[in-house]
Amino acid sequence: MEKRFSLDLDSAAGLITGFLLLAIALVVFIGNQIGIRVTVQLPADNIIGPYETLTLVFSEPIEASLAIERFAIQPNIKGKFEWADSKTMHFIPVQPFEPEIEYTLALTPGILTNNGKYLKKPLGWKFQVRSPKVVYMVTDQGKSRLWTVDLQSEEPIPLTDDTFKILNFDASPNGEFVVFAAFNEQGGIDLWHIQRTGGNATLLLQCGPDRCSVPAIAPDNRLVAYVREAAAPTADLSFGSPRIWVFNLETRQDAPLYEDQQIIGYGPGWSPDGTRLSSYDGIKDEIRLLDLVTSEQMIIPSETGNPVTWSWDGSTFAFTDVETNEFGLHTRIREAKISIDEIITLIGESDERDFGYNALAWSPVEDKLVVGLRLNADDPSTALWLMNTFTLGGQVIAEQPDYVYNNPVWDPWGSTRVFQQFRLRDVYKPQIGLWMSDMQESLVLVEGIMPQWLP
Repeated sequence: MEKRFSLDLDSAAGLITGFLLLAIALVVFIGNQIGIRVTVQLPADNIIGPYETLTLVFSEPIEASLAIERFAIQPNIKGKFEWADSKTMHFIPVQPFEPEIEYTLALTPGILTNNGKYLKKPLGWKFQVRSPKVVYMVTDQGKSRLWTVDLQSEEPIPLTDDTFKILNFDASPNGEFVVFAAFNEQGGIDLWHIQRTGGNATLLLQCGPDRCSVPAIAPDNRLVAYVREAAAPTADLSFGSPRIWVFNLETRQDAPLYEDQQIIGYGPGWSPDGTRLSSYDGIKDEIRLLDLVTSEQMIIPSETGNPVTWSWDGSTFAFTDVETNEFGLHTRIREAKISIDEIITLIGESDERDFGYNALAWSPVEDKLVVGLRLNADDPSTALWLMNTFTLGGQVIAEQPDYVYNNPVWDPWGSTRVFQQFRLRDVYKPQIGLWMSDMQESLVLVEGIMPQWLP
């Protein structure tokens, strides 16, 4: 009896092992028949931001070069690939997806691994780009509030509540969030973070009695440069000189841009690729440019202190300066050609009067520059002029009697500009103006100040 029972157990074990081997073989067979599976991480409505990273997840490790060969987006758009691991591929656009276009992300069948595993069938996913918004500020009775307006609905929606006294802000290049500077109970200024959809703002950087303001978000949306002014030991003394600091949104690391405490600066600005950071030293009247890769610095004299504006390819930037010629003191527009270390005067060298050039904004896609200027010498009114930087010809895009214009900002596609405007001889009532390439004249979008794009 014992021997028979032992034999039955051995037989059962053999049968179980056989079934397991068969099951494994069946799974492998079915897997080979199905091939490699792929999912794409898209919002439920397939509506994305213009700089949205597209993430593909494969069911098993694949060869990067083979996957890239199978990948396509129609209409075609430039981008780069990054890998989180051997199964997760990211496509990062280096130019924005266009609005009002249906895109298709496609994978064609073919080998995806070095051991010959296949993507059996063609795959495709369709998506579109959301409508851009404009974020701006409205001040009333000592309070400040951020609002957004969608260009399609033109309906203003509050982004923050009315508990903040906001000084200034910046919108992320990808349009997903806003960083704003608001006064705290200690008399200092903190940095806050809020999503494009609104909701509760979160404290990003608590600065206590120090003043942390003028945030500037890097093109990769990971760093925030800002101006920090240290509080004085006693209340009867003024704040310390402004210095540029950089806050990392991912690691929460916060540090001064320069170790040398003698280097002061205001108005931080990023190059389009995020490798250079500019600031202005109002004591020495100079623009300081730091290469974050090589640590090389470039010093450029300028007595106006206006922000610089970068060309679309990041090879040059424009800024304003003043000089004295035979006709007196004149404002001029200068261009710093970074690649060849040369500075030239673009406009103003031989002007017979001062046009008061200001409010520069370079197109993100071509060699065109918006310039603020005074058209008439005896009139404080200003206008906005759209200029070709090669031919120096152009057209006026905003001009009304007794109006002043400033702070022009291009949308990511270089087709629409928003700007600040207000009337000189009337109750102060700032407005946000808008001009598109096919318009004969600009229009008023909303009442408010400091417009920024939230694409």
